[in-house]
Amino acid sequence: MKQVSGHGRYCFIINPAAKNGRAMAVWEEAKRFLETEKIDFDFAVSRNEAELGDLARAAAEKGCAVVSVGGDGTFNRIAATLMGSDVPLGLIPAGTGNDFARTFNLPADPVAAVRIILAGKTVPLDLGVMGNRCFCNVAGVGLDAEVAADANRIKKRWGSLAYLCALIKKLFSYRPREIRLQIDGKSLRTKAWLVALANGRYYGSGMMVAPYADPTDGVIEIIVVSGIGRLQFLRLFPRVYSGRHISHPAVRNFRGREITVESGVPLSVHADGEVAGNTPLSVRAACGAITLFVPEA
Repeated sequence: MKQVSGHGRYCFIINPAAKNGRAMAVWEEAKRFLETEKIDFDFAVSRNEAELGDLARAAAEKGCAVVSVGGDGTFNRIAATLMGSDVPLGLIPAGTGNDFARTFNLPADPVAAVRIILAGKTVPLDLGVMGNRCFCNVAGVGLDAEVAADANRIKKRWGSLAYLCALIKKLFSYRPREIRLQIDGKSLRTKAWLVALANGRYYGSGMMVAPYADPTDGVIEIIVVSGIGRLQFLRLFPRVYSGRHISHPAVRNFRGREITVESGVPLSVHADGEVAGNTPLSVRAACGAITLFVPEA
């Protein structure tokens, strides 16, 4: 049964399964600070991931600002529920990778994250929409989607290293596939390792896949990796942590508002690191879909 306390201006929604079960410790630290500061707040602990949207909807109906306490998956589900509303959304990073938080320099320290929310500065945040779901951070086709599926299976054992371990494993069995990419009506055909559709800059626990992505500019960055062998890919890979891969000739960077990805054979798709079906894929940028609390700087 969900736990709810009081009724106030802020409602904190906690996913206790995030960070391999350590998200509650993050919340307890934030909660102690809120109580010390005598902030009026609600909180709800989800019984499962499917309940996160219901809890966010209930909080919004009570007139609360909503705060996600969890990882990228938790934030994704809550943001999708609030999409199109004027309810401000905050984030206390309490997941394994916390990649979305990196784009806005949201601190891992829960007290510092709460201070940002209480300060009240917000920006309109774009979302990527794909069919009946959305992504806040990065969606992808091909190798990175296969890797994301494997990483989710081993995350409890390997933590933030899960994506790296899964990538190394998959790289030896995966091969580039023919894709047709359409960006705002313009077409591109290529044999690609992966196509990353980025609203935020990071994925895979700190990989800066799209260094130019800005989740407030109304467009999606498209990163295509093609024309490179397996060994060259391995040599290029470390550069993704600093974003320097973007200057390599095998990496092409596009921008667009409406994107489709088609392939001769169905390719795996992920959205914010979670399995999201197969190609064909259609994505559009939803400009200013939600409102996000961000640091003053």
